[in-house]
Amino acid sequence: MKNFYDEWLHAQDKIQDELLKSPAVARDKDIPWVSTPQDVKVKLMVANDLGFATMGSNVLKAEIPVGWHTGKHRHGEESMHILEGEGFSIIAGQRFDWHKSSTIQIPFWAEHQHFNTGAVPVLYISGMIFDLERYVRVARLEQIETCGPNEGAMLAAVPPQTSQYYTDGSRAVIHIEDAPADDISYHPQGPLAANKNQHDFLQYLVVPKNGFRAQSVAVTNQWIEPPFHHSGRHAHLEAVVYAVEGSGTTDMQGTAVSWEAGDVLYVPPAMWEHEHVNDNPNRIVQLRIGFLIRFWVTDLWPEGFTSRRIYDRDGNPIEAGRIVRERERTL
Repeated sequence: MKNFYDEWLHAQDKIQDELLKSPAVARDKDIPWVSTPQDVKVKLMVANDLGFATMGSNVLKAEIPVGWHTGKHRHGEESMHILEGEGFSIIAGQRFDWHKSSTIQIPFWAEHQHFNTGAVPVLYISGMIFDLERYVRVARLEQIETCGPNEGAMLAAVPPQTSQYYTDGSRAVIHIEDAPADDISYHPQGPLAANKNQHDFLQYLVVPKNGFRAQSVAVTNQWIEPPFHHSGRHAHLEAVVYAVEGSGTTDMQGTAVSWEAGDVLYVPPAMWEHEHVNDNPNRIVQLRIGFLIRFWVTDLWPEGFTSRRIYDRDGNPIEAGRIVRERERTL
C-alpha cells in the first residue's frame, strides 16, 4: 500500500510533466475583458487557474476610460507599468503622477486608486502574487470604493505630487526617461555572466539601485531589440515577459514560440534555455515582470537554480547580437 513517501519519490516527475504542459503565451486577443468593482475593463492573463505552472505569479491588464478612475482597494504588493495614457495615483494618501511608460510600485496593504486625467484611455499591465499568497494562506483583498467617473471637485481637491518617494524613503514611481540604461550593476542579481549583454538596449525600472524596496514582485526592466537581432541565450527559473511593441519568437528549449504586442510570454520555472528573436524589419520592445520568489529559491539551492549563460558549439557565450544565418557562418 502506497504512502506519502511513495508520492514524494515521484513528485519531481509530476512537476516536470506539469511544466511541460504549461502554456507558453497568454495571447491578448484570446482573453476577454471583464468588469469588476475595481476596473471597468480588466483581464487576468497569467494564473495557475489558467493552466500556467507558475511559482504563484499573476499578470493582469486593465483599462481606465477617459475621465474615469479605478476603485480604491488594498491587497498584497503590486508592480504596474503604464502602457498608454496619463494620470495619477493616490497610494497610502500620497499623490504620484505618471504617464506612458511610467512604472509604479505599490507596497503590501497600501490603499491605492488610479485616475485617468488624459485624452485617451489608460492601459496598464501589473504583476501580483495573489496565487502564492493564497497558497501560503496570507491572501487579503479589501475593496473600499468602486470605479467610476471623475468629479471635477474631487480632482481639484487632490494636492499636487511632492515626491516620487513614500514617506518611509522607498521609491513609488519611475518614468522611462529617468531609467538608467545598460549598466549591469543595476541588475538585482548583480553582474552574473547570464545577465551580461543579454539585450541590445536595456533600461532598469523597479530595482534596488533606483530606490525601490520590492519584496515579492517588480517590473524590473524594459529592453529593445533592433530588427533582425536576438537576445542572449540563458537559463533560469520563471520568466514573465510582456510584449509592448512588435512581434517575434522565443526559442524555448528548442521550440519556437511566437508572440505579438499585447501578449505575455511565460517561461516556466524549469531552467529551460531561451532567447528572444526579432526576425522582422521593426524593433521589438519587451517588459520583464520579475517575481522575487525566484531569487529566494536560487539562494536556497544555488547550484541547480542560478541563472546561467548558454554557449555555442564553439564555446562562445551566446549574447545579444545580429541574427547570423547558416550561410553567413560558412563564408
